[in-house]
Amino acid sequence: MAWFDVFKKPTPTDTAPGLRDPEQILAYLECLFRLGSELLMHLPGDSLAPCPVVLDEISEGKGTFTIRLRKQPAREPGKGMPTEFWFNLDGLRFLARAECVGRPSPLKNEFRLPECISHAERRGGGRVRFNLREKAQVLALESLFEGTGLSGQLLNLGRGGCAFRVEKAIDIRSDKKLTPSASLVRPGREVGLIRLKEIPKVPLMDLAGVVSHGETRSEGLVVGLAFSSLKGHDALAVDRLLVARVPKVVPGFTWKRRQSEPDLPERGSAAVGAAPETVAPPEPPPVAAEPPPIPEPPPIVLSEAETQRLLRRCSRQILLVMEDNLEREFLAAWLRSEGFSGIQGAWGWLPALHKARNETLDLILMNQQVGPNTALEILDSMRGNRLADQARVVVLKKQEDVRLTLAAKAGRLVLVPAEPLDLKEVLLPCLEGLLGLVG
Repeated sequence: MAWFDVFKKPTPTDTAPGLRDPEQILAYLECLFRLGSELLMHLPGDSLAPCPVVLDEISEGKGTFTIRLRKQPAREPGKGMPTEFWFNLDGLRFLARAECVGRPSPLKNEFRLPECISHAERRGGGRVRFNLREKAQVLALESLFEGTGLSGQLLNLGRGGCAFRVEKAIDIRSDKKLTPSASLVRPGREVGLIRLKEIPKVPLMDLAGVVSHGETRSEGLVVGLAFSSLKGHDALAVDRLLVARVPKVVPGFTWKRRQSEPDLPERGSAAVGAAPETVAPPEPPPVAAEPPPIPEPPPIVLSEAETQRLLRRCSRQILLVMEDNLEREFLAAWLRSEGFSGIQGAWGWLPALHKARNETLDLILMNQQVGPNTALEILDSMRGNRLADQARVVVLKKQEDVRLTLAAKAGRLVLVPAEPLDLKEVLLPCLEGLLGLVG
């Protein structure tokens, strides 16, 4: 066959590990074509983001394949230019290099069949992939009062980080909706809160990290996050998820059947007449021994003083009264990370009264202005209805207010500067002191 000569050309990379069987390379491409899977096309040495493409045609006779671009890229491969293609198959990531032979039509390019397909995993550990039906979600906030907030569907998760498709973006300071674009995320930018929720059989996790990458694909803006630290119960939950769902990676490549291979007719059938000769089935790929299971992380051992301190924090009931949902969720996540488990939330005056009526509160933390009501108006309403009489009150002050200052001097509440809000050095010691947790 004419196409077979393509694979006979010696190259300097012939000794590199990879899949070099021409039949299997065609089988891999045919599998991608049947599934309609997306490939990422990249020109070596190009600093631009990879361009998403799909397979349009595979010609075994010509020894070529044709790709279709989803949109016009900033730069297209020229004739004779080597081009890289990354693609995912069977939960693994592969790389194929091919030479461009022409451009049959706009948004289409033709390439020679690749001589080799190699593994191209970007990370040492595995990652769990999620589909649309699972509805796993990510909330990523730069900080409490400024920066960008992103939320969307979780695409994959591993010990080192995660990736998600952005469905909503807002400016935290103004609460204004933003159009999701790659300009909103810069690699290396710190993310104060990474909340992972609605993951099957995994509890809610609140982590921190940095942006590792952000790129616009056919399905929208996809952002990768690298976790700053993953330990304790969170690490154990991710490890169990990886063991249960990530395919065990073994050396070599999965054998695939060609699309053009006909099914063997049954012996003695009318279509064949005489019984065909027995055809030996292809040898299955070697089965490697399963890797040993991932050891569970050692249990966290707390001293007696730390245990008592944590138990006292868990027993306190705190009500957050804030109109902005992101701000309230951020503070709640931070308090839970510090060991406070009894966190309630209210977005306004009436919900706050309802919570105070139904819960025994130890502390109320509210903004200076909550919707149309001030913190003093909400506090006077609670005290007038004899609700949360014993609860201490902390108000995050954003601007000067004489009445609020007088109330603080009278001992009715405690004022904490809201901007900038120092969580560790100012707010946490204040809460511990009011809740009787010091010492």
